[in-house]
Amino acid sequence: MTTHISQRKEQKRQQILSAAVELFSKQGYGISMDVIAAHANVSKQTVYAHFCSKDQLFETCIIEKCISSGLELDLEHESRAAHIVLREFGWLFQTMLLDEEARNTFQNTIRQSSTHPEIARIFLEQGPIRNINRISNYLDLLVKRGDLPLCENTDSAAMQLLLMLHGRAVYWALLGFDSGEDAETRRDYVYSCVDLFLRGYGYPTDRF
Repeated sequence: MTTHISQRKEQKRQQILSAAVELFSKQGYGISMDVIAAHANVSKQTVYAHFCSKDQLFETCIIEKCISSGLELDLEHESRAAHIVLREFGWLFQTMLLDEEARNTFQNTIRQSSTHPEIARIFLEQGPIRNINRISNYLDLLVKRGDLPLCENTDSAAMQLLLMLHGRAVYWALLGFDSGEDAETRRDYVYSCVDLFLRGYGYPTDRF
């Protein structure tokens, strides 16, 4: 019985998150909790039973998007070579940025940041800063292992890498254009960014 109840609660939670991700993407932060509840086919009380505020719901949507995109890699316990790990992360990261819902949410956040500054803060903390910290912590491990002897500031290095990974595909998409790059071209770009980044910080060339 307890398992059944837990499954139903998780099902309701996922319904709410799916509805919220879609509506935040299409309409931005101005969407009401009543509309989210109706779209999720649950009561408003059920929404608040899972999420105490719209801020928390929006924050969870951002985190869940990163998780569903595969970005929550267990970097701390990675045993593979750094270039393999970062290539995989880079591909997943760029692919997430090109996702229509993620792109629309970002654009809505920019448009509504003056009227709803709280969403800009949440997006920054749970999106860019979360990923910068994740990569920075991994780079710290590489520095300690002696794999990146020229890296003195892993926070700055993480920012450099993530900005490089956007590439033409993401910047064009944010302006509503298709860069014309196929998956192979995008992957080649991501891999070259990672390799250039690692070489710049002294990663041993015999590891590639």
